[in-house]
Amino acid sequence: MHPTPWQHRTRVLAASLGAILLPWLAACADDSPAPLDLAALAPRDDGVATPSDYDAIIAADEESSLALLPPTISVAREMSAPSGRRFYLTSIVGGSFLVVSPNNTPSTCLTGGGAAGLALERSNGRIRLEAEGRYRGPIEQTYLGFNENFSPRHPNPVGIVEGKNFGGWSVLANVWRDFRLNDQFDLYGGGGIGATGYESSFQQISGSIPEPAVIRYNTPFAWQAGVGCIWNVNERFAVDASYRLFGTGWTFTRESFAFGFPRNEILLSLRIYEPFRGLMR
Repeated sequence: MHPTPWQHRTRVLAASLGAILLPWLAACADDSPAPLDLAALAPRDDGVATPSDYDAIIAADEESSLALLPPTISVAREMSAPSGRRFYLTSIVGGSFLVVSPNNTPSTCLTGGGAAGLALERSNGRIRLEAEGRYRGPIEQTYLGFNENFSPRHPNPVGIVEGKNFGGWSVLANVWRDFRLNDQFDLYGGGGIGATGYESSFQQISGSIPEPAVIRYNTPFAWQAGVGCIWNVNERFAVDASYRLFGTGWTFTRESFAFGFPRNEILLSLRIYEPFRGLMR
């Protein structure tokens, strides 16, 4: 049985659509998404960390932690350490005592003054270079000695003599070496040389004939040597207690003892470093 014309046209149209749709369906099949890989969601296994790995991690953590810690006391002190050279002013007050007194009752007098210096900081302390000026009050002593106007024909060639030293001034250039004990206390030693000026009076007070006083003014060479302890209250303020031996001339002589030298001196000093810092700002 032969197909009708309508059936023939239908078959031709179906064949044409099939030829067109089959390549498109094949292309769509190639572009379809791949199936989901669930293995990608599984936990990753990087293996077990070895002890060396933990050590490296801990060391790195410790290093970063130490970098954040505040500096130690010694490091902080070095960071805030004063400059290498500092100017200072010192006020001085104390007592001056006769080293030798014939009547075994050594007199004392007040001494006071000040000093200006330069402190050179060192790792274990400092070196201080200073100029010092002081005044000493009157001091006296009595002893058995020759009359100042001694002569063989004098009726009282030997008697009780009253010697007086009317204070006077002294100017010395000193060098002191401070040794640090800790952050607050230092010990030091040193000395200085310079000049002094004072007035002396001698009068024989024994004998039947009064003797006039012999007065003279002296300006001899002067020196001192001493030791002391320093309390550093803070970076700029210090309290200094010291002992010094103050003398005149190059040697100890009978005349120097008669004039009241050498002297034992106990001094208290207050020191201010960089006193004009506030004015310079």
